[in-house]
Amino acid sequence: MKIENIQVNKILDSRGEWTIEVEVESEGIKEKASIPSGKSRGSYEAICLDYETIQKNLPYFLKEIENIDFDSSQRFDEFLIERAGKNKEKLGANFVLGLSIAFARIIAKKENLELWKYLKKEYFEKTNTFLREGNKLIINTIGGGVHSFNNLDIQEYWLVSKEKFSENLINIILNTIKTLEEKLPKPLGKNDEGAFCTDFKDNYEPFIYLSQFEEDFELGADIAANQINKKFDWNKVYESLKKLNVIYLEDPYKEDEFENFTNLRFKGFKVIGDDLTVTNVERLKIAIEKKSIDGVIVKPNQIGTIKETFDFVKLAKDNNLFTIFSHRSGETNDNWIIDLGVAFDTDYFKIGVPMQGERVSKWNRLMEIFKNG
Repeated sequence: MKIENIQVNKILDSRGEWTIEVEVESEGIKEKASIPSGKSRGSYEAICLDYETIQKNLPYFLKEIENIDFDSSQRFDEFLIERAGKNKEKLGANFVLGLSIAFARIIAKKENLELWKYLKKEYFEKTNTFLREGNKLIINTIGGGVHSFNNLDIQEYWLVSKEKFSENLINIILNTIKTLEEKLPKPLGKNDEGAFCTDFKDNYEPFIYLSQFEEDFELGADIAANQINKKFDWNKVYESLKKLNVIYLEDPYKEDEFENFTNLRFKGFKVIGDDLTVTNVERLKIAIEKKSIDGVIVKPNQIGTIKETFDFVKLAKDNNLFTIFSHRSGETNDNWIIDLGVAFDTDYFKIGVPMQGERVSKWNRLMEIFKNG
């Protein structure tokens, strides 16, 4: 399929900051994709460019793709990867991902398939790595760190569902959120991701509130150590979290401290890489070699294309790591993250609480796929 036109629009994300929406036209079909951005970013993430730079580069890119016939989204992504530069510095990971998603949507529409079904067909013809078994959910219920305006250093306090996605699980989550809202210290606000935001006695007190829900959930946290500049005795921190029955830990140390990640695994935690691995195969290879993690966060805008996201997920699953497809703090109403996660059989989704529009759109899409298949 030949690409006839590309348009880039400047839109607002959930923080009221500028991001981009990319529209691609091919064979008379137009599809869009809007791209989120995170505030807590690893330094190894692919480079994003601003709207003005992307617009300046667009005429040259259109010239390059003129009359090229792409027969699949993978072929298009391979072209983008080659053209964008090693770290996407030539085109911008945000622009590249918008192109990748929008073009895949065009082919899916042409084949009369949902995006997730098209991606399964596209990638599973070549591998049997994944088998669809359903997804669990990670709920960021209480927030701190750079996403919030309170006294918590830890960025996210999680409830991790014991059961897989269902309407019953949604009702359990909604009741849990309502109960928390009534019991948490006031004044109570919401942070960038819709998590509850208020001051606490210390970094551990939020888990006391969350522990009442352990019949249905396990406890976890995104420490986001890259964003913490205070001096902590991390051994004591993790001893305290262990006593609170916290099981899952995302980025418990800074992004190059592979050995510290490894050591923490042997203390009984399920350790997860985000800034450590940034949806990047080469970073993941290091983490696997050093046995640093049990699971990985998957954020396609950290790397730039659907294909690279697939390669990352495949490597993770081939090495018995669980995957968590995740939203970003600066989100849009687009819900393509759900289609990608379902297509690539993610073990968990982390998409915020179902109480704000940009998060609810993901929940509704997951429910639509769950009901209709």
